[in-house]
Amino acid sequence: QLGAIPRLCDPPLRIFDSERITMSRAAHPFGVPDALLGLASFGTTLTLALMSKRFRMASKLLGAKLVLDASAAAFNAGRQVVSFGKICSWCTGTALSAGVMAYVGRASIRNSLREAAAISKAVGAALEKRV
Repeated sequence: QLGAIPRLCDPPLRIFDSERITMSRAAHPFGVPDALLGLASFGTTLTLALMSKRFRMASKLLGAKLVLDASAAAFNAGRQVVSFGKICSWCTGTALSAGVMAYVGRASIRNSLREAAAISKAVGAALEKRV
């Protein structure tokens, strides 16, 4: 997407068309290549993962971030099939990686969901007392 290599290679199957997909408008939200956005996003995920052992809040945020990453990857993979009738092999690798990270981080996700449920319950109880 940055022009560092002349053409993206794909496996020799007709389902792949990485070049067309990565050069499309959909792959450039806000006029920025989504690969750069992905690097920033996964860099944030890595930072949260490294901090999660020392800081409880980082662990909670990591769970939410893993859900966000996997959801965005699944959305983009589906959008490729619907919009182009093809898939990007490189994007598919990224989507699979996001799914694996979410699976490995499922304890953090579970803790984040429990924390969100507890906060929701506390807010609901506080609102009921006011009424």
